[in-house]
Amino acid sequence: MPGKNALFYILSAASTAVLFVAVQVVALLLVPQYESVGYQAFGKAGQTDPLIPLIYVAFLIIFSLFLIYIFKKGRGNIIRVIFIFIVSLSAIYVLFPVFLLAFPSAPNPDFIASVAVMIAIAVALWLYPEWYVVDSWGFIMAAGITAIFGISLGILPSLVLLIAMATYDFVAVYKTRHMLDIAEGALDLNLPVMMMVPRKKNYSNFGKKVNVRAEEGEERDALFIGLGDMIIPGVLTVSSFANFPSAPILLGIGANALISTGCIAGALVGFALLMRLTSKGKAQAGLPLLNTGTIAGFLIATVLIFHTLPLHYFL
Repeated sequence: MPGKNALFYILSAASTAVLFVAVQVVALLLVPQYESVGYQAFGKAGQTDPLIPLIYVAFLIIFSLFLIYIFKKGRGNIIRVIFIFIVSLSAIYVLFPVFLLAFPSAPNPDFIASVAVMIAIAVALWLYPEWYVVDSWGFIMAAGITAIFGISLGILPSLVLLIAMATYDFVAVYKTRHMLDIAEGALDLNLPVMMMVPRKKNYSNFGKKVNVRAEEGEERDALFIGLGDMIIPGVLTVSSFANFPSAPILLGIGANALISTGCIAGALVGFALLMRLTSKGKAQAGLPLLNTGTIAGFLIATVLIFHTLPLHYFL
């Protein structure tokens, strides 16, 4: 990839890496407030039951088949309405604790502000789904969902989720290839399920037909990364922060923060390898590399801190 094109690719890859890390950092910052309002996506079972994430993956597979069916029937606008409604409604759940913290004494400002944001999201995504609008709301959703899943799943369920999702992503991209159909449909409808980082000036995603099956060596105007690739690795990062002790271990830093940092470092190694592969132009499954890196970083950091794997934190 010669000269100027190589520079643009490096800049877009670096920007994507910043977004990837920022999602996890913001999710970690949200943990105390989310815990204070008692957020739990799966109840007490989510802390110990490894079947919970497998049920989630099964639901995701069923939903993926539903999406493919709707796309093939040419009813994409139905999906667009459903997605915008879900994303807008989720904004209330994701942002409510934040507004509660920001306006602790005013009457119902948290709910009012959340509803106002929900309406703003719906209008913006429907009328002007330019890449930076989609990315902005996608980032908010990714950080919030990462935090919620991370505090809702214990260490063992989180590990099961990362392994199961990496396996599913590998099969869906390289074997059945139905994930490519979903990605193309989502990009055509400008749905907030993919983050877009331009590789060229004045990039616009309006009126563009994106071929995610591009052959090796084919140039793209932007880098694309699914919200799942942003969210799933961070679940283990947040779960580690929520479940390991916060007692200072090194320079006043708690074990939970150090292990979470290890998760992010490992994920970045996987991210670098992923960007190396995508630089050739061909679509790649992100979670096999991202999740493997995250799990490796988690295990290395845990062993370095405790000199063993403290299984009582896993169960």
